[in-house]
Amino acid sequence: MTEFFAFYGSLRRDAVDAMAPGKADLAAYRGTCLLAGTLRAHGPYPGYFPSVSAGLQADPLSASAIGPGGVVLADLYEVLRPEAFPVFDGWEDYDPANEEASPYLRRLVRPIDSGLDVWVYVSRQSMHDPLVPDGDWLAYLDRRGH
Repeated sequence: MTEFFAFYGSLRRDAVDAMAPGKADLAAYRGTCLLAGTLRAHGPYPGYFPSVSAGLQADPLSASAIGPGGVVLADLYEVLRPEAFPVFDGWEDYDPANEEASPYLRRLVRPIDSGLDVWVYVSRQSMHDPLVPDGDWLAYLDRRGH
């Protein structure tokens, strides 16, 4: 089964973050997609809060991350090798063996404009951090002069 990631922050194709892991041999860019939910600015990184319509199969940890409606712009990547999961999980500080201590959770959601289920990192941080207008992290950074 082909798997996909939706990246909305520092792992987007046009993001400039020297510390971000490379994707070239792990995942292939397949275009953009739209996620139901909102983005919040957690300092230098964003956090995604899916809305109910994102199709998240909520569990005790991710249920608290369900936020208001909105649209988030993300880049869709096809997973080329299974090694992509530990690389991206490490970047997002997600530990599947210790989700309780992870600031982000990797969960499946369904983009608004696609019939695919995609992996996305759902924030467990404050839903009260500043809203990223229009759900576009890169445009938000441009407006802030970063």
